[in-house]
Amino acid sequence: MLLVGLTGSIGMGKSTTAKMFKKFGYGVYNADDAVHYIYENDQKVIDQIEQKFPGSKLDNKVDRNELRNILTKDPKRFKDLENIIHPATRLYQINYIKDCIKNDLIGCILDIPLLFETRGEKYVDVILLVSASEETQKKRILEDRKLPIEVFERIKDQQIPDEEKRKKAHFIISTDQSIEGTEKEVELMVEEFKKIKTEAWIKHYSN
Repeated sequence: MLLVGLTGSIGMGKSTTAKMFKKFGYGVYNADDAVHYIYENDQKVIDQIEQKFPGSKLDNKVDRNELRNILTKDPKRFKDLENIIHPATRLYQINYIKDCIKNDLIGCILDIPLLFETRGEKYVDVILLVSASEETQKKRILEDRKLPIEVFERIKDQQIPDEEKRKKAHFIISTDQSIEGTEKEVELMVEEFKKIKTEAWIKHYSN
């Protein structure tokens, strides 16, 4: 089973592109969705976050707005949050991959925004970067999603610049085009993936 590390900076169209692989027999794991699930359901992690960030728990869930306020006041504490969240999401990712293996899927798309930042590239067969122009990125974030500019800039600061990711990726899909155009690129990418030897799942996830 092929493991594809799909990544890209905020506003590049990662999740939309990742979902396009489903009709070709790929499972799709979304790291952001895993974090949201953990914030609402994983009591052990919720308590760890509350202990590190007092006042961030509300109704036995992580109060994402309050946590965001805490981190905005002291961005250096993002590292403390990452030290809690990344090991937790890693477990969810492993379980998802094992489910894909059991269901005999041809591959699994791992939609992980911080793939390089967390050194996740070591655990996949191939890296696919989803990219777009800075103009398109800003429009999607500031106009379409109405994200405040300071939040956008803070998230960007946490991520490796797009030009560096381009050097590390095996393949790149541009979303500076119509949905139909991106779907066509995904279809071509599926054919390219058939040529790649699958090793990562045996090496890291077969036990």
